[in-house]
Amino acid sequence: MSFRLLHPDSFNAWKNEDILRRFSKYKGIIDGTHVARYLLAKSLECEFNSNDSLEKLKNLLKKKSIEFNELLKEDTEVLKKREVKANSYVNLAEHIAYKYLTNCSFCERKCGINRIQNEKGFCFLTKDSYVSSAFLHMGEESVLVPSGTIFFQGCNFGCLFCQNYDISQSWKGKRAIEDIAQKIDDRGLARLAKMLVEKGALNINYVGGDPIPNLHTIIGSLKYQESNICQLWNSNFYLTNEALSLIIDFIDFWLPDFKFSSKCAKIYSNVDNYFEVITRNLKRIHDEGSGEIIIRHLVMPNHIECCSKPILDYIAKEVPKCVVNIMGQYRPQYKAHDYEEINRRPTSEEIQEVKNHADQLGILYKPVS
Repeated sequence: MSFRLLHPDSFNAWKNEDILRRFSKYKGIIDGTHVARYLLAKSLECEFNSNDSLEKLKNLLKKKSIEFNELLKEDTEVLKKREVKANSYVNLAEHIAYKYLTNCSFCERKCGINRIQNEKGFCFLTKDSYVSSAFLHMGEESVLVPSGTIFFQGCNFGCLFCQNYDISQSWKGKRAIEDIAQKIDDRGLARLAKMLVEKGALNINYVGGDPIPNLHTIIGSLKYQESNICQLWNSNFYLTNEALSLIIDFIDFWLPDFKFSSKCAKIYSNVDNYFEVITRNLKRIHDEGSGEIIIRHLVMPNHIECCSKPILDYIAKEVPKCVVNIMGQYRPQYKAHDYEEINRRPTSEEIQEVKNHADQLGILYKPVS
């Protein structure tokens, strides 16, 4: 386990005692004094039969999750000595993920198509995963840089204002995905992660598009990754309970978006029950997962009362350990110009109103915003 050098912005953020306390395990992985969760999951033996029913496999997953969380209570020096098992908790999660692909239920759209048979749902992806780019990102939140970002092609959202529309949706049905992104399997993804670690990444950051449609490939890659490196889930977070159960114990750090009320999410991203789904998932990773979370909230013009304030109210009450990045960089992109109410950047007054509300609620945001 090697020590990784911090970027100056990251170094300054770690001087904040609240940040250090809330992200202590992530900092421990960086310093080599803590073991990444996926490595511990690989040390947990798990015997199962590939012909077992899905219900039996899901029950075994619950049992292994309980064992895993008991394992976390062990002394760090003991955990460092654990060995990888040929059949592990990670293998089980991957196997279940492929079962879900036959009637796809990774995200809350629940298209129900058989991606194993190359059927395509809203995300327009079959069982194959495609990466549009992978590099050290210096533009992420201060504690995350340099971040080893892996951008997946495709997304389960339809945001009218998407700044990454070229990899998320505008290509769907218009261009062959092979012409604009590299097909990648689990071993290839693990090689990408290793390359980013060798370049100095503090984390492996799965983003896009969105990582949700590629959940099976990401889990599979963990079998071949070996570095003690933070696994970071950077997502719109519109995944099902079943899908979240497959990764909740493997991810060290969470970077979910939380943009809207449900009404506004339907208008601008074409998703149903957004607020209910996101809050459910946030509550789970806060209470049951690593609990080390930065929520990204994008301040949108004319959406302070309907979206920003209710979101911050929820965070302060239900997931108080979360840190929030209050983002003021919204700009009209893609199809936003067709909607007058969001066809401008937020004003400085709007952004300050959101920050003032966060201050009133005692939400920690300044070190990462």
